[in-house]
Amino acid sequence: MLQEQPAWYIRDSSKLDDYNACPRRYFYRHILGWTLDIPAHDLHFGQAWHCGREHQLLHGYDDVEGAYFSFINEYRKVFDETTDEVYLPKSPTSALMGYMKFAEERADDLVDNEVVEIDGEKMTEISGIVPVDANRSLHYRMDSIIRRKEDGKIFSWDHKTTKSRYMISGLWQRQFYLSIQNGTYTHCLYCMFPIDQVLGLEFCGCGFEFLKRGSRERSAGYHVKLERVPAFKTPDQMNVWLWTVNMILDSIDRDMDRLSHCTENDQVLMAFRMNPKSCSDYRGCPYHDFCIHWSNPLQQCYEVPMGFRQEFWDPSEMDTRVKKNLEWNR
Repeated sequence: MLQEQPAWYIRDSSKLDDYNACPRRYFYRHILGWTLDIPAHDLHFGQAWHCGREHQLLHGYDDVEGAYFSFINEYRKVFDETTDEVYLPKSPTSALMGYMKFAEERADDLVDNEVVEIDGEKMTEISGIVPVDANRSLHYRMDSIIRRKEDGKIFSWDHKTTKSRYMISGLWQRQFYLSIQNGTYTHCLYCMFPIDQVLGLEFCGCGFEFLKRGSRERSAGYHVKLERVPAFKTPDQMNVWLWTVNMILDSIDRDMDRLSHCTENDQVLMAFRMNPKSCSDYRGCPYHDFCIHWSNPLQQCYEVPMGFRQEFWDPSEMDTRVKKNLEWNR
């Protein structure tokens, strides 16, 4: 009874993360395509931030004006000036200060390192597919490929934005070492370069804060904090990642097969099980009430619930400057 969607079979790190967190959440978000009908500010702010950081990598960190112009061109496609105070501290002013912070504190980035060029293209904002076994691939989107001038080692700077207070504890840093995304991008580097040349991923966090009242230590207004997490993986650790990814894909495929045998007449949905331990993660699961009241969601999926819209995430449609499909590096 469900209308098959091409996006069901196009998978990336974020989809695997959703399934890992809760298969039932994956069902609602990626099989039914239900997502909250509100502006995804964090997501769009992050996309706009990437535009400015790409500009700095290509044109130099001193070109703060150009970086901000790249940011604001993307950001204003969705959020106008009237919303700037609503989403503090993630605002255009914060972004401008962030680019200035990179120019001041990370001035040696492009002295000690260089953006890799392949086939005449600077490797920033790259997307495509990368194989994970003989028949399956993941879609990826990398922020950059960088070469360290000192020894020629290859790595990637991956840009993250958050609120400064989340950077204080070690939890923010710990999330990157074992993440599916980290392994996926390192795997991409393995497919492009000899393994002994590859370092892996370094996550570049920019934390924003807005203080209404100042103190003796800090003035009122905007504050920006930069932090880097080198989360490099060894080949043995990458083998663990590859095995894990294929086990997750196997589980998704099994659930897809189970779903094909389910009907609205079943007492319960015997596919895409719930994971009750994930209900309160982050801001809480938007599908929590559905799981409480619906034993079989197939009985309720004829129309999108109020407060939601139907939108299927298709990573193959990502708009990036460089398109590059990869093959195993043998």
